[in-house]
This record gives sequence, C-alpha cells and structure tokens, in this order.
Amino acid sequence: MREVYGCTESSYAAASCREGWLHLIEDWVILEPVDAHYAPVPPGVASHTVLLTNLANRVQPIIRYDVGDRVLIKPGHCGCGNPAPALLVEGRTSDVLTFPAADGNGHVDVPPLAFGSTLDRTPGVGLFQIVQAAPTRLSVRLLPAPGADAGEVQEAALKGIGEVLTGLGLAHVTVEPAGEPPRQTAGGKFRVVVPLPAAQAMRPNPGGPLDQGS
Repeated sequence: MREVYGCTESSYAAASCREGWLHLIEDWVILEPVDAHYAPVPPGVASHTVLLTNLANRVQPIIRYDVGDRVLIKPGHCGCGNPAPALLVEGRTSDVLTFPAADGNGHVDVPPLAFGSTLDRTPGVGLFQIVQAAPTRLSVRLLPAPGADAGEVQEAALKGIGEVLTGLGLAHVTVEPAGEPPRQTAGGKFRVVVPLPAAQAMRPNPGGPLDQGS
C-alpha cells in the first residue's frame, strides 16, 4: 500500500516510495520548509512549518500558503531512484503547546484539541486564537458571534481554558484576554493556537538532522 501526503490547498502533494520516503509531485506543488521566522531550513533539519504553492490550480492561486505541517527534506538522493525531493511529514506538531511542569521537572505538552473542543462548546464564541505569550501565560484572542455579549463570552472562554489547564496539572499557567481579535498568519491562515517558539525547543525532535544518505 502506498502512502500519500496532501491537504485541502493542494490535493496530493507527495507519494511514498519503497524506501519509506514521500516524493514531492513537482509538477503540481512547490514546498518550502521554513523556520518560525519563515527563513528556509536546509535538508536534514525539521522545519517549523512549510509554505505551499499550488501549480495546478488555475481558478484560485495559492502561493506560499502556510500549511502548518512540520516536514524534513532528505539530504542527497533517495535509494529508490526517484530524483524528486524526498520528505518526511511529522504533521501539525507546531500547534502543540508546551508548558513547564508545576514541580519544575520536565514539561507538559497540550494538543490544540484540548482547548478547541472546550471553546467550540462555549456559547457565543465565533472565532478564537490562543497565544502562548510566555512559558506559563496564555493570551486569548476572541471574536464573539453576532449578537453575543462580548463580556460574557470572554468570561466563559477564560474559565473553560482555565479548567482544562487545571485538569492537566497546569493550574500555575495564567490565562488573560488579549484585547484584540484573532490574527491571520502571513500565509492567510487562522491558527487555533500559536505556541511560544522557545517552548518548542523543549520538545524532543524525532526528525533531527540526518546524515547524508543514499
């Protein structure tokens, strides 16, 4: 069985080979692995995100769209013989929030679904974005639904996030209103959570630098 990689903005972007790598379909897409500041990262180093340009869509141009996936490009040529760039995809690891543990030993990773499922159930929330402003501080950007009371929505949202944190042993993490609506990324996407870049360095990198291979 072959594995494929794709997204809504590109359909299929890569397909697997016998060596276990995904080879880019270069006629359809351009993928640019970048760091947290959108600077290119070299082959063998896992990216913070990836910018996608769709070469096949003639109806709606998609140029350097921030997909949010963490990828790693294989250095050198793949042993299967396919000359197209080979990559591994770690998925949306860039959206995981990392907090120092309450006892100071280690850290706690929290996926965005933990907060998203709570705020999706909070009445009056139209759009939200959770920003990690410091290792133990979250700033919440809210856009209330039409007709909703902004003050009540904010109070309920902050309470819900606080309860999630407490349930995960993270009661020492503070939650505050941002006083501004959610923002789009440079690629035009609304991210549900925006991690602290320094916090991502606390997590082990399973896709670290590779040696030059075949």
